[in-house]
Amino acid sequence: MNPSSGPTNSFLASTERRSAFLENVIATCPEGIIANDTRGNIFLYNGSAERIFGYTAEEAIGRLHASRLYPPGGAKEVRDYIYSPQYGPHGHLVDFETEILRKNGKKAPIRLCCSVLRENGKEIGYIGFFTDISARIALQAKFVESEERFRGIFESARDAIVSVGEDGTVVMANRAAQELLGYGEESLSGMEAIRLFPSRFVAYWKELSVYASGLGPGNERRNIEIPVLSRSGAEIPVQLTLAEKIVRGQRIQTAILRNISERKALEEELRLQSITDTLTELYNRRHFHSLAQNEAERSLRNRAPFSVLLMDVDRFKQYNDAFGHDEGDKVLRTLGAEIRKNFRTMDTGFRHGGEEFLVLLPETPAESAIIPAERLRKRFSEIPFLPHSGEKPRNVTLSIGVAEFRPGLSIDDLVRSADRAMYAAKNAGRNRTVSYEHLVAQPVE
Repeated sequence: MNPSSGPTNSFLASTERRSAFLENVIATCPEGIIANDTRGNIFLYNGSAERIFGYTAEEAIGRLHASRLYPPGGAKEVRDYIYSPQYGPHGHLVDFETEILRKNGKKAPIRLCCSVLRENGKEIGYIGFFTDISARIALQAKFVESEERFRGIFESARDAIVSVGEDGTVVMANRAAQELLGYGEESLSGMEAIRLFPSRFVAYWKELSVYASGLGPGNERRNIEIPVLSRSGAEIPVQLTLAEKIVRGQRIQTAILRNISERKALEEELRLQSITDTLTELYNRRHFHSLAQNEAERSLRNRAPFSVLLMDVDRFKQYNDAFGHDEGDKVLRTLGAEIRKNFRTMDTGFRHGGEEFLVLLPETPAESAIIPAERLRKRFSEIPFLPHSGEKPRNVTLSIGVAEFRPGLSIDDLVRSADRAMYAAKNAGRNRTVSYEHLVAQPVE
């Protein structure tokens, strides 16, 4: 079988498409996106941020300290809340409403979602998504002035708005809600509102709605993120704001549903980029330690074994030096693909660094882990590589070390055990699998 450049071109094209998609989402996102390092130096500032704050990207990036975007004390307030559970998990601030300071010196209300950026477990900065809510606040103030005017705004609002009566059925829904949910106005009217949400929320919907319709600190309107169900059954992530009002003696609940699919897609893309090795499309070393630690805790809790494989491409440096980095990268990409194909869905592959790879095998003792390790080793050694067309195909082999987790071991200890077994495989002639458990059980001569 002669490998072609097809998979390589496909991978590069896929990587370029993802990068282009991410750049396009950042550029077109209606929310201002700003990222700064721990010293407050701004390094990401999109077009929507220019519109919200009044500074150009040239004025902000590398020149403007992040604290100048807030009134006095505002930046400290954001930092304090980002580590508080009040507005989201530790290190995240979700739907926090505060004020920013525009270039012209005027204050403006915004809704902020931000997260701590980490690298190798160390905080390196913050990324925030800023939504100008001036229009929404102005609309809410004007709703009480005139029912006719309210109806006009209601129908033209970009966010989906659904009004629900005391009996829990939909009284009316605007055009944005109809488009978001895929229902016509007649289909929505009279429908039980609870049917617009996944069934898993039914049991505690009352508590959830009471919380969402209340006010937070400083009489700020609470928002929650929750999926809604479209007519087709697809789940759509939205930001839900609930408000209650007595109309003609009846309690009416108004739900504002803001589609946050784009933001969620961007967050997921950023999350995957932070834990994925771009060359092999396997997870990276940092993510290995996170998953392995979780597996260790589960193993101790359930008394279930798990093992790791640590493998190294034999004589990779010589291959790389002889045929070039592009050909070396082909070997690494191929190994990444073989790892994805040759293990169970519950197993996870990682690029440990350079030409070293790890595989995490839950609920698997070392003795059983040797079986898939040997299967991978044999299959990979049979793959023909053609660094130069017209020449004889080259075969590349692996040396694999297997180690089983034991109580009292740290993850670093476990990897060191697998590393010791892997080097024993190399010293024994390469192209083989060695178990650490068998290694230490051998009598000392």
